[in-house]
Amino acid sequence: MRTLLLLAALVTVPPYELQSNRWVNLHQRLLHQAQFGDPAAPERLSAGEKATWDGIVAEYKTLFKDRSAVFNKELADIDAALRTASATLPESIPPKAAAALRTAMPLYEKAQWAEDDAINRFWIAVAEPLIRSAGPELLAAHGKAYGMPMPKRIHVDVSPYAGRFGGYTVGDGEEVYTVVTSIDPGYQGFAALEMLMHEPSHGVVGSNDWAIGSEITKVSKELGVKPRHNLWHALLFYTSGELTRQALARRGVTDYKRVMDHEMWDHQFKGMRQSIETHWGAALAGTKSREEAIRAILQESGAAGS
Repeated sequence: MRTLLLLAALVTVPPYELQSNRWVNLHQRLLHQAQFGDPAAPERLSAGEKATWDGIVAEYKTLFKDRSAVFNKELADIDAALRTASATLPESIPPKAAAALRTAMPLYEKAQWAEDDAINRFWIAVAEPLIRSAGPELLAAHGKAYGMPMPKRIHVDVSPYAGRFGGYTVGDGEEVYTVVTSIDPGYQGFAALEMLMHEPSHGVVGSNDWAIGSEITKVSKELGVKPRHNLWHALLFYTSGELTRQALARRGVTDYKRVMDHEMWDHQFKGMRQSIETHWGAALAGTKSREEAIRAILQESGAAGS
């Protein structure tokens, strides 16, 4: 662990910047406990310190309980400010949140930060060579698949806790900010490469506009069908998963399972697999246009009367 802690905190592999930042990690831990009830207070705190910690979590519940880090501007602004924080907090952090973070930081540094930081740095150490080797071709392949270039700057904060689903992204086609979990198996190992393609794709792919979303909206109106509400996200998942699988296969990794292949086809994307693999797979292979593929998928899966 001592060796890991000596690694650089910030790793740059253009267009990516990956870091383990103590303020971001503390905020994510408090937010996760306030919104989802876990994790518990760090075990190495005394009873009195745990009571203080629990009081800070209660304040976070009051401030942020039902807010989304993606859709709530205040939380998005806090993320953006904490990303560049070092010894002290930026003045732009709202006073109540800043007070909570300042009170919690000595407890976090005493009982949890070294462990979190070591885990994050190991995740970065695994992800860095994957991005260096496959990142440029995968980013280019994603841009071709979407008909829109991927973001030019991708800032990634690594933290054990990163929202309900283990990762989220805010920003647009030029610059995005991603928080990604270091402890969820779905984001570890080779899957880190896929998710580092998936997350910044949210900067160019939309549900009903931008890449993919605009084409779904256009074609569904022409056909008079209502698309599945998460079709756009299924296409995003499939794009990053399949392109990553292909890139890894070219590097001798022939048994990689796409993130979608871990039960997602049976749950959130149930009934969509054959259509997406057939038609969107053809679009990725260049044998169909995006619009042709989306039209075929909508004809097979859309409901009449949009």
